[in-house]
Amino acid sequence: MRTKISILLIFSLVFLSGCWLKGTGNSGMALKRITPKMEKQMAYLLDKGCDEEYQYLDPDMAMLYSFLPGGGQFYAGEQKKGILYLISSPLIFPYLASFKDAQNSVDYYNFKYTIKFCAQKLGFVRRVKPKALD
Repeated sequence: MRTKISILLIFSLVFLSGCWLKGTGNSGMALKRITPKMEKQMAYLLDKGCDEEYQYLDPDMAMLYSFLPGGGQFYAGEQKKGILYLISSPLIFPYLASFKDAQNSVDYYNFKYTIKFCAQKLGFVRRVKPKALD
């Protein structure tokens, strides 16, 4: 009986912490990180004259929102992860992990949008203008 309860407890902790959902790949639940490809793109754009950093999200606001479990993820626009962290808030590990995850997401999106902004500014990417409705 104790063995079954222990297995059930371990399974529920893994399920509630969301460890089985997180990983790599294109999943919306994957932890965001700046890739070497993104770093090469940024280095190229810096060499070509891009000198501005585009702040899409404020890291300090993400940290403040993270005091509410999943708040930083909601701020970064990752609703599924925010809900997961909110549901698993009674467990301390997911609550602490949400702080770091929110900071990673903010850094990732700021880096991504800086690349996009610099590429548009330097003329490497055309801006798409919306078509007028007839």
